Amino acid sequence: MKIGTDLVTFYNPAFWGVRTEAEVATVAAADGRAFWTRIFDSLHDAGITGLELTFPPFDQAGAVAAFGSEAALAHALKIRNLEIWSDFFPALDRIPVHEYASAEPQILAQVDAAARFLVAMGGKVLVAGLPCRRTFLSEPPAFVDLAFAAPIASLLNRMGFAAARHGITLAIHTEAHTVACAPRDVDLFMLLTDPRYVSLCPDPAHIILEGGNPTDVLTRHVARVVAMHWKDATSAMPVDTPIGQDIHTRHRAYFCELGNGQANFAQLAALLARAPLRCGPIMELDACPRPVPALQRGITFINHMVGENAP
Repeated sequence: MKIGTDLVTFYNPAFWGVRTEAEVATVAAADGRAFWTRIFDSLHDAGITGLELTFPPFDQAGAVAAFGSEAALAHALKIRNLEIWSDFFPALDRIPVHEYASAEPQILAQVDAAARFLVAMGGKVLVAGLPCRRTFLSEPPAFVDLAFAAPIASLLNRMGFAAARHGITLAIHTEAHTVACAPRDVDLFMLLTDPRYVSLCPDPAHIILEGGNPTDVLTRHVARVVAMHWKDATSAMPVDTPIGQDIHTRHRAYFCELGNGQANFAQLAALLARAPLRCGPIMELDACPRPVPALQRGITFINHMVGENAP
């Protein structure tokens, strides 16, 4: 079975021989080809087939620049039996919600460009992250209610339309502490978006961080799941966790290798057998210091889980 990984797996400074995440970007800028060649060689050594591009320096622009063209990038992937399956779209977490209306032409142009790139690479899914919530009891209070969610859902519909014109599926990612991760919030955005244009990419670990049950979420929305990040977590984070620029880094203390946390992957694998998946399992080992052996252990785990639930 083909198994992939999100490139956030390679975000640990120790893997690159540096001390900080900022220095990882410096390594990439100094010699992009060597940076990406090491990633691709590591994926091949681990037995990985698919990959999901993510934020810089592990993004589409960085990959194309490293090899000089999309054709050269495709060749570098092909000789290692690698495929780009999906691409993470971070713009909605970087643009303030109140600026979405004025930024919509820019956002839709970025979706169009990302979809065109995915088509050229043989990819299928554009994974969209949504904006973060405000910290609990922040002043003034901010609520994820119908008035807040409806304009975002409308934009997601138009993003999905722009991607679908190229045969690419837009999928909401359930990133912890965003407005679309807690089970009720996922339900809200699934209700408000058009299922023909907006799908779902659940991440069990992030749902656990929000105190949710990934199996319950997948059960309700399996008909819209086109990809899933295979990731595990040990427990929920406190509801009053401060949500600042470092929130994604602080998630990592709760993440663990597959099978060592609360996610019931046997149940999830059984549900995924009914999902309209557009790619294989996407493993995510957030900022792993030794990604190759960890990915190999993950491949063994996923093969066991999917094999047990094969028809």
